[in-house]
Amino acid sequence: YRLNAPYVTLAYGRGFSTRTEGIDQNMTLAYHHFFDWFGLRLAYHATSDLPPWWRSFNKLNDFTLGLGTRYDKHPKWNLAVFAGPSLAYGWYIAWSDVFQDERSFRFMVPGVHGEIQATYRPVYDLGVGLSVYGSYNKFYAVAGAQVHLYFSLAYVRNYD
Repeated sequence: YRLNAPYVTLAYGRGFSTRTEGIDQNMTLAYHHFFDWFGLRLAYHATSDLPPWWRSFNKLNDFTLGLGTRYDKHPKWNLAVFAGPSLAYGWYIAWSDVFQDERSFRFMVPGVHGEIQATYRPVYDLGVGLSVYGSYNKFYAVAGAQVHLYFSLAYVRNYD
């Protein structure tokens, strides 16, 4: 058993978007690496009015770096909190005063991203959980919930 083992989460869910003013679909792939009392999270997050893997005219892509911590005193449960900066890019449809028509606009701006994860681990290295997240930038803010799969590297073989 390895303390502070890194883990990967793959999440899919829904959230409210200020850009589309409705419910968007989203997904996240994240790697979490821990040191003594804090962890780093590297993640890709995508939000769209269509399934995120389809081409859409309203889409947010976030590359995030988060600093956080986790509480895993109970062998079956894991609670983690992360927040940090993001690089947000994407595109959206909006009214153009110049053209007097709806047009597509692109953006690439800094933002912030935060997430709280609660994970149930029936087997220590595998689990399922719920994530609540928020992503804010100048053009496309979203907040919602996701179901995530948890894959850990806590049990490693001793090759001695």
